[in-house]
Amino acid sequence: MRILVNTSKLRFGGAIQVALSFIYECRNYSEHEYHVLVGQGVAKSLQKDEFPSNFHFYDFNFGIVKLFKIPRIASELSHYERIIQPDCVVTTSGPSYWHAKAPHLLGYNLGMYIYYDSPFFKTISLYRKLRYDIKRKLHFWFFKRDATAYMVQTDDVNKRVRKALKTENVFTISNTYNNFFTDPVKYDINLPAKMSDEIWFLTLTSYYPHKNLDIIPSVIEELNKRGFPDVRFLLTLPETVFARLFKNMDTSNIINVGTVRPEECPTLYNKCDYMFMPSLAECFSASYPEAMVMKKPIITTDLSFARSICDNAAVYYKPMDGKSAAEKIEELINDKNLQKELISNGLERLKKFNTAEERAGKILEICEKLKRNQLPHTKYK
Repeated sequence: MRILVNTSKLRFGGAIQVALSFIYECRNYSEHEYHVLVGQGVAKSLQKDEFPSNFHFYDFNFGIVKLFKIPRIASELSHYERIIQPDCVVTTSGPSYWHAKAPHLLGYNLGMYIYYDSPFFKTISLYRKLRYDIKRKLHFWFFKRDATAYMVQTDDVNKRVRKALKTENVFTISNTYNNFFTDPVKYDINLPAKMSDEIWFLTLTSYYPHKNLDIIPSVIEELNKRGFPDVRFLLTLPETVFARLFKNMDTSNIINVGTVRPEECPTLYNKCDYMFMPSLAECFSASYPEAMVMKKPIITTDLSFARSICDNAAVYYKPMDGKSAAEKIEELINDKNLQKELISNGLERLKKFNTAEERAGKILEICEKLKRNQLPHTKYK
């Protein structure tokens, strides 16, 4: 097959990891020809000289996607499709804002649009809810228009996407940690010296409002009351975002290292003791399997998306409740047996996920079916 891999609009976030993993693992399926549209976020970590001659790369920099840019995006991608003439298109994270002529497998990763029961929506104004609703309807229109089939990363998301987009052509292909974690390289990251009595929690994520990172100061305050003044949280935000998010707050117990490349992430896990994920809605977060493979106990929100990924490999707290989070953190720090149990359960849980190579293989299998027009094209009832 001749496959067009579209990552052209990706700039930051977990979608970068998903795209890079797929692109690199495709090297194991040398019978195909790959044409990769490389977005600026993917370009930062993509080493093109590590790929054989059946890979071809085309660089893009669309910047922030605005409505007025969509015709240009569609025009440029259609231009490359006419030149390449692919048998199938894979957009690793949609919407693509582009209707390909070839069969199109589109990744769905917009958790906030399908987890409308998230407590996040109880905290925002009616105006912001209306904005989310308008964006949701607009993005769903593009998803329905542009995709032949969809790929998601959990069965929970699969059910919700089938209902939201009214289609049965939705495939669950579980995500996992990137192969950067299989044989990690130690990177020199500018971090303060860790004192012997300090406990570090890693929150490895880009900033979005639903990530609920602004709960961290209240968690720190509650931990101080409970006699844990030496707990520190390590974040990976751009400095401008960090300064705006925690303006006029005490950040002495927060370490911000700035944005990091995917290959640098194992170094951060090695420096930390636990992983803390306060997010209120996710389709998937690679931070969960990353923490599992790095043997770091996980504390996260007690929500269906988190439980569907972690199951018994995490401690759960009441969402948006700093006191509840601090209580569970205290319990975790004081219980060595619980820590060992979570690590052991995490390693077992990893066996439920596809490996990176298996994930790529399943995507290519779907592409083959799309090429042969073997999908049912039935509508959700």
